[in-house]
Amino acid sequence: MTVAYKKIKDNLVLTHRIHGDVKDLPVVFEKLRGAAGNAADGFPFVVLHYPLTDEKGMTMDVCLPLSKTIHNKDFKVIYLEGGIAATTIHRGPYDTIMDSYRKLVPEVYKHGHPIQENGREEFQNLDLEKPENTVVEIQAMIIDWENRVENHVERVLGKEKKDYALGGFRDLTLETEQPQRASIIRDALEKLNEVATEDQKYEALSRCGHEFPTELIEEMRDLYRATKSIDTVIQAMKEGHYFFPKLRREGRIIYDRKGPARKEAFEKAETRLERQRAICFCPLLKDVWDEMPGTFCYCAAGWPRRLLEGILETPLKIEVTKALTKGDDYCEFAIHLPEGVQ
Repeated sequence: MTVAYKKIKDNLVLTHRIHGDVKDLPVVFEKLRGAAGNAADGFPFVVLHYPLTDEKGMTMDVCLPLSKTIHNKDFKVIYLEGGIAATTIHRGPYDTIMDSYRKLVPEVYKHGHPIQENGREEFQNLDLEKPENTVVEIQAMIIDWENRVENHVERVLGKEKKDYALGGFRDLTLETEQPQRASIIRDALEKLNEVATEDQKYEALSRCGHEFPTELIEEMRDLYRATKSIDTVIQAMKEGHYFFPKLRREGRIIYDRKGPARKEAFEKAETRLERQRAICFCPLLKDVWDEMPGTFCYCAAGWPRRLLEGILETPLKIEVTKALTKGDDYCEFAIHLPEGVQ
């Protein structure tokens, strides 16, 4: 398999959100092209909202690039933010595309790149009648982690301290393999420990990783606004979408213990290393948990931070109480409730 990294620019698109599967796409593509007319400017593609998947399908933003803005009452015209994508070409029936993903993801992880929750697929040819003619460019959108860290460390500490701590990042490229990437990040975090307080490290690094899906946050935010009860929200998350964490509350603290990333592998694991590999979600950390400073896991604290701050609409302090990087057997975060939250 050939994997290529490419910079996808911000793009003007005509878009329409659906919840379904690939068989629904040709009709939407046709309608978008008809509405765009001569402003259509490229292959149609979809933004896949993986967390918003159920037995009826997946939520998808179906998009058609535009060369100029148009006015249409049925569809939205937006500027879609770009980013860095790890890409490969899938040829053949769409129902075999997961085979291509299973080859792509390990190649991306080999370089230590975390993959965003929302990926893209560009349909260069979608033929449901002759599926062997289908051609799809898979665009796994990666988290530009080092750039985010640089931006937020500079925001919190200033340029001079950022340059001191993160100077080694200049040696990183998209093709840098994970062991070297992890080594450079480890050295940077050790320097960051010299110049930053715990609060400063939390504020910077918790803004750099995966972002909890906005649509799911809004659901629980509305419930909290209506009930003013965080206990009601915690129970609703336990009973709701699988993406929600199973939280427990002890007084003024909510605990979020992370389950294993690969449950079956965890249950079969016989060694501590096998358990670590099965537990951890982060490809940057593979096999270096005992070497990486615990500071790294302030990044993972950003997942519950975005969720709970989005629900409660107030800043929160989240403590990393357990982490593989601290020698623990699992990861856990303590969310401290501010005054006024019941």
